[in-house]
Amino acid sequence: MNPLVKVLLAVLTVATCQLQAELRPDEQGNLAITAGKPTDLPVDAAKRAEILSWLNEGRRELANDSARAAIRALSKVIDEAENTEAEAFARHLRAQAYVNRSQFEPALEDLRWIATRRIDYPLFNEVIELELTVARRLAAGDRRWLGGWMPWFTDRSLALAALLDVARHAPSGKHAADALMEHARLAIQLDKREEALDSLERIVSEHPNSPYIAEAMGRLAELRAADSPGPAWDQSSAREAIDALETLMAQYPDSPEAKQAEPRVRALRNQIARARLDLAKFYWVRRNNPRAARLMAASAVTADANSDAGKEAAELIAAIDGGAEPPPTLADAVLGRYPRPRGAEPVKPANPSATGGLDFKEEPAAPGAR
Repeated sequence: MNPLVKVLLAVLTVATCQLQAELRPDEQGNLAITAGKPTDLPVDAAKRAEILSWLNEGRRELANDSARAAIRALSKVIDEAENTEAEAFARHLRAQAYVNRSQFEPALEDLRWIATRRIDYPLFNEVIELELTVARRLAAGDRRWLGGWMPWFTDRSLALAALLDVARHAPSGKHAADALMEHARLAIQLDKREEALDSLERIVSEHPNSPYIAEAMGRLAELRAADSPGPAWDQSSAREAIDALETLMAQYPDSPEAKQAEPRVRALRNQIARARLDLAKFYWVRRNNPRAARLMAASAVTADANSDAGKEAAELIAAIDGGAEPPPTLADAVLGRYPRPRGAEPVKPANPSATGGLDFKEEPAAPGAR
């Protein structure tokens, strides 16, 4: 017998022994109605007996690795015992039979039905675990079999939906964070950036104590930094990535992700400084605007004074403050110097003697004052 089937049937027997009503295994191990207990099975005794007969037949066939016969018997239960506990048991067993035949889509449909319509099902946790098992097999590239006999294409995107179902159906369950992290990893592999971001953000906000929190924060930073691949791009995403990496280093300093974060932060800060320096050079060389150039160069120094871009920006500030003129361009040689905008003259450095060296302006003494 399939080991997974053995576990499922063993758990099924134990769980049904603890129910307040309904189905329990009798002395022969078959599911039977508990006398004097409430049940939502049909009132007609003959119909009940028929449903239980099919249900037990399905269990036996599944135990004997006869998945096709089990599906046939369990489908009769589902048709005749609609929206009852017997249907939940039948769908659970049928889902396992479908999985044994690599019919993943109908298996997921049965599991989704239980997870959304019978949350009181006594084997609910086992349903979630089977759902996760199917998702992992799909993510690994297991081939689907149509009808249980015809090999079909792999579908890793179906794994994404199944992993999200695990987190959605049991958001506080022990597998929720596992499913979200596996979903994010797979989404990154499949180049589905937005889906990966959503799962990573959910881990950070909903599962801050999970073992994946450091990895989630590191991957979030990588994805955000990817939106600012160089100095010529908008740097807002790079700043968000720096914030995420610095938070990671502060909160989880011993994690492998934190140890890799510091050089990444330095590179991003240098990138931001380089972007501002490039803009400063544009104003200085192309627009003959020392004031704007100095402001952007100062911003580059503020971003990272110790980076190569920050040091180069400091040299540009010194040149502007020293009264240097922008280097002539080819356009300047042909058309003449680009006209300097009004008010674009560089701000002269403050005279220390006029401020007393304390950056306060000395006012002249009033007549007669001592």
